[in-house]
Amino acid sequence: MQVFRIYFKIIKKQLGQLSIYIGVFLAMAIMFSFTSPTSSIDDFTQSKTRVAFINEDENSILIEGFKEYLGNHSVYVPIQNEMDKLQDALFFRDVDYIAKIPMGFTKGIIAGKNSQIEKTVVSGSTSSIYTDMLVNKYFNTVKLYLSSYKDITQEELVKQVAKDLKIETKVQMKRTGEKSANTGNIKYFFNYLAYVLISVIVLGVSSIMMVFNNTNLRRRNLCSPIKNASINLQILLGNIIFSTVCWGLLIGVSFILYRGQMLTTNAIYFCINSFVFTLTALSMSFLVGILIKSRNAQSGISNVLSLGLCFLSGVFVPQEFLSENVLAMAKFTPTYWFVKANNDIGNLSNFSMDNLSPVFMYMLIELGFAVAIVSVALVMSKRKQLKGS
Repeated sequence: MQVFRIYFKIIKKQLGQLSIYIGVFLAMAIMFSFTSPTSSIDDFTQSKTRVAFINEDENSILIEGFKEYLGNHSVYVPIQNEMDKLQDALFFRDVDYIAKIPMGFTKGIIAGKNSQIEKTVVSGSTSSIYTDMLVNKYFNTVKLYLSSYKDITQEELVKQVAKDLKIETKVQMKRTGEKSANTGNIKYFFNYLAYVLISVIVLGVSSIMMVFNNTNLRRRNLCSPIKNASINLQILLGNIIFSTVCWGLLIGVSFILYRGQMLTTNAIYFCINSFVFTLTALSMSFLVGILIKSRNAQSGISNVLSLGLCFLSGVFVPQEFLSENVLAMAKFTPTYWFVKANNDIGNLSNFSMDNLSPVFMYMLIELGFAVAIVSVALVMSKRKQLKGS
């Protein structure tokens, strides 16, 4: 097993450079995973819109009733009724909604006219839509009472409307099936795993391949009593052990950081998917080791390969934020399917075969990439041997 021992002597010399990538990954994983949103939506809490209330009409009982109702669902921000100040408040997001009651509004409503509140909102604000719903709800109820009771007073009108609008429907959110585990942190961790696996395995394996692919060394090995098949087998075994050790080390780190979350069914499939991707990274490393000839090229290709694939495929930027054109290109990379499998695993609560089938399909696609890359690498290796280089 002379070749096998030499293999790990070479790896030992690369530990300093490899540890840098592992350290960077751990820092990124801890930073991003602990700041990522992980809470599940089990309850609804109403958010209040910041509203500037401007009354240019009389201080009628109807207006006061409406102001009190709107204030129960909003936060009033005092602003002077000046165009510049109101525009500045909207621009700097001090308010999201400006409700201006025009002169003659109360008399128009009482008379059955289609009087409207003047509003100014932040463009594209969803909170303004909710405030519009509150305004419409209040005055639609007012109009309903006015059409049904001709002689109703403002005091009675405001009292009845307030009573009706206090009626609320209690909503209870229930989850069907098993409750899904809180997998937000470990999902991000395993997504970022793609970066360090590619970087570390490419650097480690390509370093070995560069040494044993050296023309002079290969010729000396051909003259040695060790068969060429034995040399290749020992190198292959070393590559598999090295990649598996890297994968196992990172999985061990995940148990240290997320002990509770790793004791779930989701975590088992995260680990399986990451091991499949480790084989794919190993195949890429094998190809890189055959193609490159210098240390400078090794570092450059490792960085371009790891960062490029991770940025393109949804590791650093979630796939839902990437454009369709970028995703169309990303589908031709194994990292895209690795991240897609992780996203599906993170959302699983029922581990039936129907739910797991897409995940297994993504893993098979990753293995397909590995087989294709190894095939290309073998062809390139054979061509180099025929050329004697």
